[in-house]
Amino acid sequence: MNLRLCFENKAGVNIDEAAVFRHYAENYLNGFDVKWAGTISIPHHDTNTSPMEPLWQYVIEDASQAARDYLIEYLDRNPMAGYFVHVYEVGSGAGDQKIH
Repeated sequence: MNLRLCFENKAGVNIDEAAVFRHYAENYLNGFDVKWAGTISIPHHDTNTSPMEPLWQYVIEDASQAARDYLIEYLDRNPMAGYFVHVYEVGSGAGDQKIH
């Protein structure tokens, strides 16, 4: 399965330079096989803040069920400072399903 991780900044956090965010996120996600995927807009009902701004995103391609479960557990016990992390399971033809 493929997973999409979207990073929504919390109030007062504004990293608008991709290289800076990538450094921060890749340190946070160290140990996961993530790939940078630029920005994306997600449905407004999935966001925690009101501004409709593009979110930074990473993908994990061909993730195992164990990797998916560990990612969710990791995000729950180790929240990323300054960001809400949304995780979608990317379906083939069925659309993306939010799992975190």
